[in-house]
This record gives sequence, C-alpha cells and structure tokens, in this order.
Amino acid sequence: MGYLSRPRLIENRICEGHRRLLDFSNRSLCRCRLRAVLLVTVVLFVNSIHATASDAPRAQREAAVIQAREGHTTVALAALQALLQQYPDDPRLLADTTIVANWAGNDSLVLDLYSRPQTPKDDGGVVEAAARSARNLHQYDRAIELYRLAQTLDSERWQPKLGEAMVLTDTEDYSPAARLMQPLLRLHGDEKDVILGEAYLCSRQADFTCSIAMYQHYLERFPKDSQVRSDLALALSHIGSHTQAAELYAGVASAVPKTEFMLNGAAAGEKVGWGEIDASNHAQQRAESEAGLELLDNVIAVSAPGEATWRSAQYDRIVALFDLHQLRDVVHAFEALQRQGLEVPAYALRRVAEAYLTLLQPERAEALYRKLLQQSPTDGTVWSGLAYAQMERDHPDEALKTIDHAYKDSPPWLEASGLNESMPNKVRLKLELQAAEMRGDVNLLAEEQKRLQDLLASAPGSENVRWQLATTYLARGWPVRALEESRIADEYAEPDELPSLASAEIHEGAGLRDAVDAMLPALRNTEFDSPALKSFLTDRRIEREWQFDAESIFGWGSGLEVGSSDQHSEAHLSTPLLDNRWRIYAHELSDSGDFQTGSAERTREGAGVHYDYSRQEAWAEVAHDEGTHRMAGSGGAKLSFGDFWTLRAEADTDSFDVPLRAVTGNVHGRSLDLDLGWRASELRSANIGLQRVLFSDGNQRAALSGAWNERLWTTPRLQVSIGAEEYASSNSLNENRTYFNPSHDFSLGPRGTLDWLTWRRYDRSFHQEVDIDAAPYWQQNYGTAGAVAIHYAQRWKLRSGLEGHGGVTWNSQPYDGSGEHRTALEAGITWGSQ
Repeated sequence: MGYLSRPRLIENRICEGHRRLLDFSNRSLCRCRLRAVLLVTVVLFVNSIHATASDAPRAQREAAVIQAREGHTTVALAALQALLQQYPDDPRLLADTTIVANWAGNDSLVLDLYSRPQTPKDDGGVVEAAARSARNLHQYDRAIELYRLAQTLDSERWQPKLGEAMVLTDTEDYSPAARLMQPLLRLHGDEKDVILGEAYLCSRQADFTCSIAMYQHYLERFPKDSQVRSDLALALSHIGSHTQAAELYAGVASAVPKTEFMLNGAAAGEKVGWGEIDASNHAQQRAESEAGLELLDNVIAVSAPGEATWRSAQYDRIVALFDLHQLRDVVHAFEALQRQGLEVPAYALRRVAEAYLTLLQPERAEALYRKLLQQSPTDGTVWSGLAYAQMERDHPDEALKTIDHAYKDSPPWLEASGLNESMPNKVRLKLELQAAEMRGDVNLLAEEQKRLQDLLASAPGSENVRWQLATTYLARGWPVRALEESRIADEYAEPDELPSLASAEIHEGAGLRDAVDAMLPALRNTEFDSPALKSFLTDRRIEREWQFDAESIFGWGSGLEVGSSDQHSEAHLSTPLLDNRWRIYAHELSDSGDFQTGSAERTREGAGVHYDYSRQEAWAEVAHDEGTHRMAGSGGAKLSFGDFWTLRAEADTDSFDVPLRAVTGNVHGRSLDLDLGWRASELRSANIGLQRVLFSDGNQRAALSGAWNERLWTTPRLQVSIGAEEYASSNSLNENRTYFNPSHDFSLGPRGTLDWLTWRRYDRSFHQEVDIDAAPYWQQNYGTAGAVAIHYAQRWKLRSGLEGHGGVTWNSQPYDGSGEHRTALEAGITWGSQ
C-alpha cells in the first residue's frame, strides 16, 4: 500500500540537509590541509610529489557534487565513479561519492564504499548516508548502529535521531520510535522531514486520523507537494471517504495510474453500496468491466506466467470478474493462484472474500477477512464483511460485537486539506447502518428502529437510512408507515437512483404488486444481476407461483368428549397469482374420531377463489362433504385499517366448528365468526373474537374469546412471551346433547411461549417452541377446575419457500365436572409461501 512505502521518499527529503553538510565537510578538510602545509614543509613536498597518484582534481569533484545537488544524481555519480578509478584512495572523493551514491539510490554501492578503509568514518554526512542505505536494504541493525554513530559525531543534528525512529518504525518497534519522535515534534515540529516522519509512523500503526493530521499540517505549508497529496488521498480512503479521496487525488499533478485506479475503484465500490451511481453509469461501468476483462485476458495470454505483468493482470482480472458478478469465476481464479503459491493483494482479496460470502461459504470468507484485517486493522469495509461472515456462520453475538467495534473505531467526521469543509464519514455511516440492519436480521427490531432513528438525527438527508428504516417499519407490521418513509427517502434520492431495490421490497411487502412490476425494468437496468436483486426476484417468484400447505393431527385420549382417538387434516393447493390479485384454490378438510357413542367422519372437498391486494383479502368457496353428503359454502374477508387494526369476518354453512361428536347424532351447523385484531408491533398484540353457531338441532351458541400477548425477552436466539387468554360461551339449549354443550362457561388464564432458534444457515433454520396454557375453567352447575395445555413444536425451514413442522400437545380439560386428557401429534408442510 502507498502509505507504507514511503521510506525512500522520507530519506530523500532528509538528504537535502546532508547536501548542505557536504560543503561544510569539504571546507573543514581544506583548512586541515593548509595547516599541514604551514607546519610541515617536508610533508607538503611529499604530498605534491604524490598528488597525481592519490588526490583527485578538486574542481572536477566539486563540479560533480554541485551537479548532484541540482538533482542530476545519476550523471554526477558516474563522474565521481570515473574519478575513483583514477584516485581510489582519496578520502574526500570516497566521502563525496558515498553521499552522492545515496542520493542516486545506489545503496549497495554506498555500503561498498563505506566499508573501504580510506572512507572517512568520522564524517557525519558519510555515516548518515551509509545508515540510510542500510535501511533501504533492510539491514536494520546496521542502520540503527550507523544512525547512533552519526548522533555521536554531531549531537546537535536531529536528522540521525529521525532516521533511527524511521528504522524502528520499519521494524514495528513503535513504542521506542514514538519516544524518539516526541522531542523531535516538540522542537522541530515544522520541519518537513519531521512532519512526514510522524505521518509515516502513524500510517504504519494504521492510525490514519493521525497521519491525515500530519499531511494536513504539511500541505498547509507546502500545498503543491503532489506526493503528500497522494499520501493524504490514500489515508482518506483507508479512514473511510473513498469518494473524497478519489476527488482529492484527481488534483495530484503527477498521479500514479495504479494509485488512481485503486482509489477510483474504492470510490466506485462506496457509491455502489450507497446507490450513488446513476443508471447510465451502471451500464457504462459494466461495459468497461467487460472490455477490461478482455484486455486482461489478452495480457495474461502473452505474458510469461509468474512475471510481474502477468501477476498484476491476474489480480485485476479478479476485480473485473467480481464487478461483472461472475463470482464462481472469482473464486476459481483465486484458488488457481493459491495453488501456484501466489499471494493475492488486498484489493483483490477483498473481492474474493465477498464472493465466498455470496456463494454461501462464510467460513472461507471469514478466514480471508481476518487475513485482510492483519494488513489493514482499521479498514471498515473489511470489518463489515467479517461481521456478515460471522452472522452467516450462525454466530450472531460475535457478529454484532464485530460490527459495533468497527463503527465505533471510525471517526464520524473527516477533515483534510483540499476539502472545503468537514464532511461526514460515509463509511462510518454505512457501518452504523449495517449494525442497525443486523439487529433486524436477528429479530431485534425495536433496537434496529432506535439505532436508525438516532442515525437520522445526524444524517437526516440520507435516503439509505430512511429506506432501511422503512424496511424496519414493514418488518414490525407497519406497512403504511413504511410506505410513507420510503416516499420521503425517494425525495432525498437523486432521480437516477430511483427506483431503489429497498423501495421495491417495501411495496412488495405491502402487497402493492403492480407498483413493483412497474419498477422492475429500471431495477434490472441499474442492478443488473446483482445478488441482492437475484434474491429479491427469487422471493417474489416463490410468493407469486403455486402454493401448497397441508397439516395432519392424530390424537388419542380417555373421556366421553375427547373420545379414544381422532384425526384431523387440512390441505390447500393454490394456483399462481392471476392479475397480481387472484388465486384459484382447492381445499380438502377432514375429521374422524371414535367415541363411546360411536364413530364419526366428515370429509369436505371444495374449490374457491381468493383475492389479495394491498393488504385486503376476500375469499369464497363451494364444497361437498362426503361424510354427511351435504353441500357447503363459505366466504370471508380480512380488512386492514392503517398499521394496527384488522377485522376478519367469515361465514360457513356447514361449519367444522361444530364438535365432531355431534356428527354421531347427525347434527351439523352454520357459523359466523368476527375477529378484531390490534397489533402494536411484534412485541405486543391483542384480539377479541365473537362467534355465533346455529346447530341443526335448534341450539344456538354464542362465544366470546380474547387474547393478549407481550414479548418479555428478545435475544438473537431466544424469544420469551407471556399473555392471557379468555373464553366464554353460552348455549340456548340444555346440556343433554350428543356433544359438549354447557349452559355457560368461562376461562381466563396466563400463557407463556418460548421460541428458540436452535440452528440457522442462510435460508435454512431450525426452531423449537414451547407453549404453556394454564387457566381455571368454570362451568355452570359444575364449578371451577383447572385446565392445562402444553405444546412442544419444531419448525424446519428447508429453503426459501419450503417449511415443515411437527409437534406434540398434551391437554387436560374438565367436561361436565370430569377431567379428560388428550395427547396429539401434528405434522405439516408449507410450500410456496414466504
């Protein structure tokens, strides 16, 4: 990564001070020679004799040094090396060549020259040049030794201390490096090299907030430094604002194409995630990805396997395949590179991890995300992926902790030179949004709603937060409120962002299928074949196609009313939706039982039509009862009023609410049911029902029922609810019937429910449920006795649109003062309904 590859840049900046130091060293050496001439004439004579053999011409040497100081280091070094061939033992020439070789980046030559005995070891500039080259060649122990020697030679110079701090940073010895940097920042905090050194230390520790502050400080003094603007852009990208980073880097005069590609790619990823690219750009992006993939394939075909160009093309090819949603090809390409022992860089590895996640391989995705975090521990997008992988591995508690850690470590605001004002950190906003959304995924809907509303307080204009809030409202049972919030989100969105997939999901959940159909062409254009759109279309298709449900209950007991055994079954088969509103269905319903008074059986087979649109339902059915040889008709409606109230009414000319035992006496009946429901949310609901049954023997029954339910405890795996149920009835005829017929009865008591999500894997899950009802039951003329029912059930969701369930129930109920017990087994399946 660019922000970690700056040691050469920093060293080169430090070199500027040593070029001035070189002149000082030259003048000091000349003064020493003049003193020697005045004091020892003989030595002067000897030196003059050997001048042509050991001393380089001063003019040529100094001209080369001046040329190097002006930036022509390669030419200058060549001139000095030519002189060295003539004068290999000249100390000053060796010193100058060592320093210039360091400027020119020829580090191996520097250390070779420094190792020669004639090269001055008491010259601070020479020692420091050798230290820099040792660092560049990763000879860190030697570099530290040389920097400390340079400090000893000239304790007033701060550059060797900075060099040592940089070596310690290279070796990840951050604490001693920071201790060296503190006095440098205090005494020389405005020096260019010190500012960049601290930025480098911060970047290596992934403290991008600190590095951004350093780059800002630097650019305030030197605003035209393209390299530092580039480093600032990279730091901004890592801290969150990919888009701002790309915009800032666009102003860099000497932009590096690879860096620009990386930043623009990150910005594109950010915009895709937040719906900030318009439809035309989506099409253009896809076309460019296809063209890029073709070009990369050509590069790979003509390149030698394993060389740098070939490897780079392979890594970029992974990105192109990912952009085109060819996820299986992404993982195949990655695994092929793995088999060749190649290390895939982070920018491509991130796509591989997401591909594994989308392909339902969260274990492999999690391993890659953890590897990426070792390289970039503050990268919010990687933390986001890790949280999703943990969630899909059915570790919800770990996932929630991960995503909370991710957004809390990300600053809410971004400040940097080149930005006109402080800007909200969109990556933090995205992570907070994900943290809220993941609460909803594990049914913590109330917490999800609160988090989203808190986010709106800081980002009221975020259409994405509003769309998610609308989705939460829908999940909590408030479709009207969801639609209103979705419309508000649409007003904040750019025209080219509409319609959004979130809006389509909300309209589908509210039963507005025509509106969803109108959105689909635009959605297919903007989303292409994205995994999210595929999932939505799959669920939509399942909901609108054929549907089937069946359930059977087998019971046995001991008592006059419950009989010795009984069986109940019911099944529906419905056609696909017609005109988004209608279904034609077949209905089978049967009961049979053995009682002391005889056996009874009734089997009803019918056909009907069902209307369902915008949360309003109605149905009508005609049927024939094979057991009683009777024709029957039934119909009803369920009306929704706002978000909280529903009214259901149903009538049947041959009601199965007539007790089965009555059939032994050839008694049947008609029924009318009314039910008024109130649902505050998934946490609280209540209903009250009224039933009227007219028996063929002249008896008339009126029954009043009610229930209240309150969620007490909600965790990602466990939900506990309590409630109360009430039932009261009266009958017009006496109790001397072939069926249980109390004059008056009443029951009111508590109910407890436990729902345990035992296992989950994507669309598959396993729930276990326990229901307990216990209530005193009063019957006129027979007093009060206890009634208890215990129900245990399992629900298996096998895939989207396919679910099975089974269970066992034991209950005890007094009938005419005598307690009777019954045990029942149940099993059922539902296909084609979400």
